Amino acid sequence: MVSDNLPFVVTYAEPVFKALADPTRRSIFELLGDGPRSVVDIARAVPISRPAVSQHLKVLKDCGLVSVRPAGTRRIYRLDPDGVRAARDYFDKFWTTALAAYAEAVNTTMEER
Repeated sequence: MVSDNLPFVVTYAEPVFKALADPTRRSIFELLGDGPRSVVDIARAVPISRPAVSQHLKVLKDCGLVSVRPAGTRRIYRLDPDGVRAARDYFDKFWTTALAAYAEAVNTTMEER
């Protein structure tokens, strides 16, 4: 039974989860995995307007998954290695802990037989 009195705990990875929960942002994130791109290049690859692409990129930038640099009149976006590393570290820790707990449960069940 779960108590209704338990406090909600915000993790540092929560903004990343929220950002990548949107399919369009996830598509943009995956496009940037192939290399840096301008807003115009991204807009050509996804079925939304340039202003909408810019809004999605702002969310990805605010949560640390992408960075931007000016190049003349364009802005070039790329994955931010530090943000991607932090997200990966979170998942590595999560899966290591989850799999260890699963192995322990299996071993306990096997010993009980």
